[in-house]
Amino acid sequence: MKTSRLLWTLSGLSILAALFWLTSCAPPAPTSIPTETAIRTATPPQVQAGSETPSPTFAASPTVTLAASQVGQRVTFKAEDGRELVGYFYPSWKPNAPIVVLMHEYGNRQSAWDESAIIPWMQNWGAQDASQEYAYAGGRLPAMPKDLSFAVLTFDFRGHGESLPNLLMSELNDKAPFLFDARAAYLFAQTLPGVDPTRVIGIGASIGADAAVDACGEICAGAFSVSPGNWLGVDYAKAAQPILARGRPIRCMYAVSDGDAPKTCWSVAPSDLYKIFAYKGIKHGMTFFVPRKMEVDFGQNLLEFLQTAAH
Repeated sequence: MKTSRLLWTLSGLSILAALFWLTSCAPPAPTSIPTETAIRTATPPQVQAGSETPSPTFAASPTVTLAASQVGQRVTFKAEDGRELVGYFYPSWKPNAPIVVLMHEYGNRQSAWDESAIIPWMQNWGAQDASQEYAYAGGRLPAMPKDLSFAVLTFDFRGHGESLPNLLMSELNDKAPFLFDARAAYLFAQTLPGVDPTRVIGIGASIGADAAVDACGEICAGAFSVSPGNWLGVDYAKAAQPILARGRPIRCMYAVSDGDAPKTCWSVAPSDLYKIFAYKGIKHGMTFFVPRKMEVDFGQNLLEFLQTAAH
C-alpha cells in the first residue's frame, strides 16, 4: 500500500512539472485588443461622392489658458423700455479693438456660446504666445492672424438665462421687445473699455440672426446671420438694405430643409457684400456652432467676414 501511494505521488508530481514547462514555454497572450473606436479613429474616413459633408479630422493642439482679466466679466445694461439684461464682456488684447456681439437663439442662453469655442478664438490670446500655434474647436476654426483680436459681448435676451424674470405666457407671442435688447447690446458694446465704437459686429442665430440685422441700423459694422426667419416681425431684406448701402457686409447661412431660413436668406440678392452659405440637412441656429457639427468651411467663411467687417 505504501509503495502504491508513493508511485501515485511521483506520477502527480511528474504531471505538474510537465504542465509548468508547457505554460512557461507557450507564447504570451495579447495584453489588449484594439477597440472598435480605436480602429475607426486610426484611419481617416473616406468621402463618398454625394454623401453628407464629412467632418474633417484634426490633430491635437494646445489649449489656451486665459488669465482672470481675459475671461468673461459679468455686466448689466438696460433696454430702452427699462428691462435689465445680463451679459459677459470678453476683452481683446489689442487697444481700440473691434467687438463682436453674439446673439443667441430663442429658448437658449448666452452660456451656450461657450461650447463653440468661437469666443477665445476671436479674442485670439494665443497670438501672445510666440512659442507655439494654437487651435480652437479641435482645429475646426482656422488659425486667426497673429495681429487680429476681437473683444466679445454676449448677453441673454429678456426672459432667458440670467436676464430674468422669465417671460409671461402673454409675452411669448410678442417678439418685438427682443429688438430692444439687441439694440441695447449694440449700443452698450460701444461703451466698453478698449473697444473701437465704430467697429461693432453682430453674429446671431435664429432670432439672434434676425436681431443682428434688424437692430443694426447705423450702429453695426456688419452682421452674420445663421438661420434667420423674420422671427421678430421685421422684413429681413428691408433691414439689410441700409447696412449694405453703407458698404458693410452681411452673411446669411442656412440648412436647405430648415423652414423659413432659405427663403429669408434669398430675399436679398447675393453680391460682394452679401453672401449666402447653404448646407444640406435641417440644422438650425446655434447647432451650426457646435464643434463636432461645424461645416468644413464654416470657420473660414466666418473669418473672412470678420476681417471684412473689421476694416
